[in-house]
Amino acid sequence: MDYEKKKAIETSVKGSEENYNPRKSIQSVEIGVRVLLALVKTGEGEGAYLREVADNSGLSRSQAHRYLLSYVNTGVVAQDQKTGQYSLGSLMVRLGLAAIARLDTVRIATEHLDTLLVEMKTTGLLSVWGDYGPTVIRWIDGGMPLFTSLHTGSVLPLQTSSTGILYLAHCPPEQTRERIDKERAEGIVVDDVELAALIDEARRVGFTRSYGTVVPGLSAASVPVLDSQDRLVATMSVLSRSEQKAFFSKAKIERLIEVAHSASRAIGWRG
Repeated sequence: MDYEKKKAIETSVKGSEENYNPRKSIQSVEIGVRVLLALVKTGEGEGAYLREVADNSGLSRSQAHRYLLSYVNTGVVAQDQKTGQYSLGSLMVRLGLAAIARLDTVRIATEHLDTLLVEMKTTGLLSVWGDYGPTVIRWIDGGMPLFTSLHTGSVLPLQTSSTGILYLAHCPPEQTRERIDKERAEGIVVDDVELAALIDEARRVGFTRSYGTVVPGLSAASVPVLDSQDRLVATMSVLSRSEQKAFFSKAKIERLIEVAHSASRAIGWRG
């Protein structure tokens, strides 16, 4: 290879290396995502027309049409031959199901709760529905150690815990009835009218509170973590000592709800 040609190649390689940016994106891919998001936004019912996708993606109709045609050819998008409307195709359904299958609800909820507890400098827990009712699966010390009999694996009462009231508010009666009957047989009895009021309030305000009804001297505020079908998949609880009357301020409750909503959206909730 002669000197001039070798020099030209070296210069070309050097220029490519200098211009390389590992974070530099492919613009057409980003535009394509805009088209898909516009399709999802406008086509939740029977589908979306080309003009709707174009308007909501900020593209001309000819530009949007080219992307949609490519998506139709690859199965990402389907087009109704009678109406001309576009909707998500079979490939997107498969991708969506694969993404849902990979979601780790407990991990996502734990990460959100852990961040909140460090911020609030207190202890909290994450619960899910187990064989015997609401069960603590994560106990997180965020800066304020609390001495209590509660621990990972503890089953919380439905009628008297903030976590339990959330399950009564969000789960069908056939799921919780047997557990309530067992609690009442063991002596934990909350009047039906009072219990109904607690459930209604939980649905209305989006959180629950308890004041030493599970462990004397321990207060809790709990919020639901919901999935894409509005089903309760976990509950987050923040704990404090009962003598700290002002701990659960309006701002902290709002922050707790905000974090729960963030965790819910991360697993598909659309609220």
